[in-house]
This record gives sequence, structure tokens and C-alpha cells, in this order.
Amino acid sequence: MTQRVSGLVDLLDLRRESETTWLGRTDTVRLPHLYGGQLVAQSVVAAGRTAGEERPVHSIHTTFLRAGRPGEPVRFVAETLRTGGLITTLDVGVWQGERLLCRSTVSCCALVDGLTHQRPAPPSAGADASPDLRDVAEATGGLGDYWEEFAAIELRVDPVLRETHPAHSASPPNGIWMRSRESLPDDPLVHRATIAYASDLMLMSTAVTPHGHTTGHERSLAARWRAVSLDHAIWFHREARADAWLLFDHTTPAAHASRALIEATAFDADGREVCHVAQEALIRPHAG
Repeated sequence: MTQRVSGLVDLLDLRRESETTWLGRTDTVRLPHLYGGQLVAQSVVAAGRTAGEERPVHSIHTTFLRAGRPGEPVRFVAETLRTGGLITTLDVGVWQGERLLCRSTVSCCALVDGLTHQRPAPPSAGADASPDLRDVAEATGGLGDYWEEFAAIELRVDPVLRETHPAHSASPPNGIWMRSRESLPDDPLVHRATIAYASDLMLMSTAVTPHGHTTGHERSLAARWRAVSLDHAIWFHREARADAWLLFDHTTPAAHASRALIEATAFDADGREVCHVAQEALIRPHAG
């Protein structure tokens, strides 16, 4: 039975089947397999709804195991591993039938006052002065078929060029502005999950910039490279609205044996650090 949905709010509205089980649907992106960001985002919701709003999700570590099938419902089993004085830790398994697609360890922590610091926000032209990803992609023939249905998130490529790369990156960082095109409800969990959904975009593009790729030229990326996410981690630092502009500062510290590490730090328009993302991906050139 087809279970596709058109909007992020609908996608993140999981139906509770039992105390530990939630049922989700798939979106309209025409990928050959389910988009990993969708599974991470829905896992955030399943864990957050299970733990309760007094303990917001502050981190998720996902390992991708099998490709999911578009158009089929997805079941999320959220098992509470431990509840302490401040932190509840959960295991979220994502299933389609008897197939385990991915497994996440999710930590939910009560908010307390204490230690606070952050890295400075990077230089940026701002979202309004940054060109849309689709316009940047025209240089190599557009975004390609798979990108056409990633309409839920608006993306703009920051034009500020940093000629030198920092010690923790193999190439200059890429600044990508992202926000939900859809106005979102005030529920903080929906915004965290939407940030998780967006966080899986543009990581592969960053991973191959040390090898001559230009961020935004997504059709040429698909023509030259084949890539799959192995895992995905997010640490949420501050509340932020995902329907307002967030600047994701992408770097790639290292790659070896076709496994690339990519990181991103997201900042809101006021320069506050919102979250940090890390992913390892298997990336290989197409034969021939």
C-alpha cells in the first residue's frame, strides 16, 4: 500500500501503535531507496515522543543497515535503555516488515543551566544574498531528476569563498543556507526533526570537494560518483526554528579507503550555534 506524503509536518506525524511502537510514512522523493534524512528525522520524533517533552532530544547516532523501499510504511520501535536523573537513553529500530533498515541511539536530556560556549559563526553573505541551489546547478545542466522532489527544504549556496582551509578540513568549508519551505508548528520536536531531515543534504557534495567538485553542481556529482551513507550523528545544542534560515558550515576532515568523513555546524541568523552533524559515507567513482 502506498503511504507517501507531501509535506514535512505530515511526514513527521507518526501514529502511535503501542507504548513503544510508532508508524511512519514515506515522502515523495523519487530516490531508488528511502532518503536517510527522513529515517533520522522520524527516529528523532519517535524517541522524543517516547521520552516526553520534559527531556528534549539532544543527540542521535544512526547506523544505516539496509536500503528502505519508497512507498511503504515504516515502523519505529523505541526502547528505553535507561532513565537517569537528567538523561533518558533510547534505542530506536526502524523496520519495514522483517527488514531492519537502521538503528539509532538517542539521548534525551532535561534542560539545566551550566557550562556554555561555542565557536564563532563563519563569515557569510547572508541567506538573502546567496543564490538558490537550483540556479547554481544550472552551470552543469541542473540538479537532476532525484533532486526535483526535494522541495521540502529550500537551499541557498553562500557565495563567500574562503580561499584557505582550516586545519580540521581537507578543503575550504562550504556554507549552505537551509530552511523548511513549509511553515512549521511551534512544537520544538518538529523543528529538531526537520533540522535532522535537512542535515543529510549536501554532505556528499562536500566530501568530494577536495577532488575537484564544486558545491551545487549536483548533476556532475551524480555522474562521477556513487555514494551511500554509513552512519549519521547529530548533537542539538540550542532550540531553533527550522522554518527560519540556518547556515550549515560543511567541512570534510578526512577520507581513506573510499570512506569519507563529513561534518557540519549549523548556525541561526544571529550566529548562535544550533547543532553539529557528522557522517561517514562510502564514496566511489563510477566504473569507466
